[in-house]
Amino acid sequence: MTTKEKVLSFLEQNRGQHISGAKIAEALEVSRNTVWKSIKQLEKEGYDIEAITNKGYSLSESSNQMSEVGIRECLSESRKKASIYYYDLIDSTNKRAKELAIEGASHGTLVIANEQSAGIGRYGRHFESPKDTGIYMSVILKPDEFTYSHPTLITSYTAVVVANVVKELTGKELGIKWVNDLFYEGKKVCGILTEAMTDFESGAMAWMVLGIGLNVSTEESTFSPDVQQKAGRVLSDEDMLVSRNQLVASIYDTLLSLHKELDEVSMMASYKEKSMVMNKKVLIHQGKNEFYATVRDIDQSGQLIIETTEGNLQTFNSGEIRVVVN
Repeated sequence: MTTKEKVLSFLEQNRGQHISGAKIAEALEVSRNTVWKSIKQLEKEGYDIEAITNKGYSLSESSNQMSEVGIRECLSESRKKASIYYYDLIDSTNKRAKELAIEGASHGTLVIANEQSAGIGRYGRHFESPKDTGIYMSVILKPDEFTYSHPTLITSYTAVVVANVVKELTGKELGIKWVNDLFYEGKKVCGILTEAMTDFESGAMAWMVLGIGLNVSTEESTFSPDVQQKAGRVLSDEDMLVSRNQLVASIYDTLLSLHKELDEVSMMASYKEKSMVMNKKVLIHQGKNEFYATVRDIDQSGQLIIETTEGNLQTFNSGEIRVVVN
């Protein structure tokens, strides 16, 4: 850890409190001038640090700058040494995570970025990922260390985790739109993408990469005109009482622990409770075909049970749906 990172870690641990440069220098066993230079570097990088004569330095409680150091400080004690790859800018966290998985990265390896230039959504679509306001994270999962193995169930579980964490930290209620999107106040705020790789020789699943893109405070005007019509954000400027570091750490911690105690039945019950499509009329897109139906249930494997306009019940497990507003 560099001196600058040590100073940031110290400020994160004492967020909101003013501490003199002398005390910081003493705690880190460096000179006051070194502390001052580190503070100046952090300020240039966008950290909101308040300096008051005779009181010292303080990292603002409302500072929303994301960093590996900040994330680690918010992690549970057992995960503070997790393998984390942080990037200010990257093409795609899922792409990087897949590269790391091929190289033998361990279960729970986290790839996190402040901005993506080529974020990936379902069916290879571009996932817009503006800087400084969102969370773009990917986690490598090993099947033998994770309760769920089917991509649909992992996606469903992750949606439940994200919704629970957002509710706990912000009080905001997110709705889940089958299968991989979360909405707030009628607009999409989160997308989840699960990608799996099988072992060539055995044919068994070797690892999975779970990607999460969450619009924390991204203003609609930041997105392209087409996306502006669909995308929203979880928090307004006035709501920013929780940092992105806290959200990332809590999502990551919960993701890697809750599956051990949440069986498929309980998980799907929670998923259905948060679902925004249950008993709703939807327009289903499947390839070149589209038709109307009503969602009657979601089974234990995450498939929709739909009722067609003719009154027939069918299982639906691929494609996309759009809730019809009457």
